[in-house]
Order: sequence, then structure tokens, then C-alpha cells
Amino acid sequence: MFEEYLQDSYKFLGTACAAKNASDDREAKRYYRASVFYAAGAMESFLNYIADSFAQAKSLSPVEIAFLNDKTLTFDKGKLVEKIEFHRIDEKLRLLLHIFVSDFDFNSSAWSRLMAFKDLRDSLVHPRHSDDAMETGEYQNKVSIGLAAVIEIMNCLSKGIFKNPLRKQLLDLMPE
Repeated sequence: MFEEYLQDSYKFLGTACAAKNASDDREAKRYYRASVFYAAGAMESFLNYIADSFAQAKSLSPVEIAFLNDKTLTFDKGKLVEKIEFHRIDEKLRLLLHIFVSDFDFNSSAWSRLMAFKDLRDSLVHPRHSDDAMETGEYQNKVSIGLAAVIEIMNCLSKGIFKNPLRKQLLDLMPE
């Protein structure tokens, strides 16, 4: 599913840019926001795919698998039980990068751009203002940089975990 979401995000970004160029700011903002949501959904879907793969293979510790699957292991009346406990995407990414890409630099540009994109997504999901005051040029910049960061981090994880990069068709979706 994550591949389709990346493709959708890229398509919405292109549609937003076309609307911006046609001076239709309302339409452009609509599609920029859609691009953000699909890129964020792609990352979450990718993480869920990885978590499910490890759960089936049992190739990580039970605590790590529980963490990636938004659970925690606790003792209740002398028995080990799983409970739902949501974890932030960046925490899951940190865990996977720490395990599989041990030399990953969390001060890198890619990580900073991804965290800025996460902040943009969070501001759209949990708005603090009654209207969208962001200019379309700023949207274009932030969404383009963010989508590229999402793909870059996913590619880094893919190489670290699966020993293969993302498919070329996905890498080609990175905005320039």
C-alpha cells in the first residue's frame, strides 16, 4: 500500500503545482494538503509493513516487535500480556534506523527535513488557526522537500533491512 500512497502523494503534488501556476490558490492548497497526508500515510504504511514482517518472522525481540506494532508487554496477574500503546512514527523510525542503519546520522539533512515534514503534517491534522494562512509557494517548497525526505528515509531503511533499495519507480518520485 505504501507504494501507491507515494504515487498518490506525488500526483497530488503535481496537481497542486499546476493549480498554483494557474493562480488557483484554494485548489492548490487542497492538493498540497492531500499530498502531505498521502506521504505521511505512505511512511506509516511502510512502517506497518516492516513491523508485520518482523512479527511474522519473529526476527526481532518481542519487546521491539510490540513497540513497532503500537503495543507494550506488561505483567498482569503474573502473565505477560500485550496492551495497546501508541508510539510516534519518529520513535519507530529511530528504533529501526538504530538497529539496521547503525551509522545513520540523526543530525543529517534528511532526518531534519523529515521532522520538519512531520511538523507540517501535525499542524494540518491538529490546526491551531481557523484558516490556512500558508502561501502556496511555501506549501510547494515544504511538500516537495518533505516527500523527498520520506522517500529518502524509506530507501535508507529498505537498504538497511532488506539489503535492497526501493524500486526505481519509487525513487523517481522524489521531487527535485
